[in-house]
Amino acid sequence: MINQLTNKIRNNLIVITILIIMNWLLLSSNTLAQPIDNSRRKQQVLQSIELNTDLILENANPVEKQQLKDEKYAQMQESEFKFYRATNHLFWQDFANDSRLSKFGNSNTKTWILGDCHVDNFGAYNNDKGEIIFDLNDFDESIIADYQYDLWRLAVSIILVANGSNLSKSEQEEVIDSFSETYLDTLASYVGNDEETQIYFTETNTKGEVKKTIEKAAKKTRQGMLEKWTKVIENQRMFDFSSEKLGLATDAKKAIESGMLDYGKTISGNLNYDPEYFKVKDVAQRLNAGLGSLGTSRYYVLIEGKTDALDDDHILDIKHQFQPTPIYQLFSLYDRINYRKIFNNNAQRHAIAYKALIKHADDFLGWIKLVDNNPIDGDFSGDYSVREISPYKKSLKIKNLIDKNSFIEVAQQWGKILATNHARADKDFDKKLVSTSFEKQVKKITDGKHKEFRELVREIAFKYAEQVEADYDNFVSIQPSAISYQLSAISFSLR
Repeated sequence: MINQLTNKIRNNLIVITILIIMNWLLLSSNTLAQPIDNSRRKQQVLQSIELNTDLILENANPVEKQQLKDEKYAQMQESEFKFYRATNHLFWQDFANDSRLSKFGNSNTKTWILGDCHVDNFGAYNNDKGEIIFDLNDFDESIIADYQYDLWRLAVSIILVANGSNLSKSEQEEVIDSFSETYLDTLASYVGNDEETQIYFTETNTKGEVKKTIEKAAKKTRQGMLEKWTKVIENQRMFDFSSEKLGLATDAKKAIESGMLDYGKTISGNLNYDPEYFKVKDVAQRLNAGLGSLGTSRYYVLIEGKTDALDDDHILDIKHQFQPTPIYQLFSLYDRINYRKIFNNNAQRHAIAYKALIKHADDFLGWIKLVDNNPIDGDFSGDYSVREISPYKKSLKIKNLIDKNSFIEVAQQWGKILATNHARADKDFDKKLVSTSFEKQVKKITDGKHKEFRELVREIAFKYAEQVEADYDNFVSIQPSAISYQLSAISFSLR
């Protein structure tokens, strides 16, 4: 027990030290007016990627760690957008406390944000009413901060995916302007009423590719999802471990079974915890999931559901949650201490963010603490978010956006959805967390300045997309795993 505690303390110190090094390594200008492409930036970016990956894979065994690194880096080489998805920490290092935030933001324009807002973090899935919605879908990095971080990161991602189309630069500018203007107009429409607390996006109030995505998702079935991940042997449903995406999880299964009762105390939707309903039938390790979080401990849990029939089982997604990236860049020591007072753990923070941003959130939403009593080959101990795997999960296909008009149509809906979520996550959700009327404050600071607002978002989107492209080219030219780190100022071993 003492040795395990010592190792935990030591690991925490390593994490803190790595984060300090990351802050030191990437000395951004805080106003990246022009893309930086020089040897210093190149070395800093590559080192930062390596250290961030080491942090995510801290508890993996050495062999698994290298395999996951190789897989992640291979995916990051595929495109500028995938590189961008995998390097949220670079975005925050470059933009945290950017001086341009003050043009259209202040202490009163903070709300719950996604923290890693890009086009692939929108999608279709079912809400707690059984309706298929199109909305934000990844809350690992969610935090209370200035709204412009989400707006800027999403705008950059729009440019990166638009670069793969046949849109001219002037057409791309129109897309970004439509996105940012729709965001502001949507916020303004909520001032003086509470419509943002009621609105969510289904096939009845969406159009174009967004509506098509919802309609395609609605054709999916629970049976289809179960057949994808499980098999039935002797009238017993279990995970299908022939899938390369699933692995055995013997020790984790024991820990999950032990923690289910406490998890049941964290759910707050339409479900009440019932040990028969939540009976664990099987557990699998989820392999090769995500990109930025690739290698994060994650498990799929098959539970009984309403009856002992085989067709009403549910699969829960249990994912290790860490402190969101923005905290390390934005928060002072005092703010970090206060953060720990507000949230018991990061899985709880994930659940609160989900509920703040999404109307009719997942009934299974909660968290669970897992303890690895046999951490010989890696250690899965930690706080884990819990949510159901939606049988109706569906992503919008960017390749279907073939011209300016189709891009604008979807970009406007991204803007409307993001604005609605930001607005409902303010004091309407919890006055103790956000004390202001977010939409009222943004309208006040942007009123009569929409043109300037659009210009700023456009400038940042295009300039930082160029920076991402430069960083991507450097990443492809020299693999981070080949870099030798001589951090002589700090004497410690990562193992």
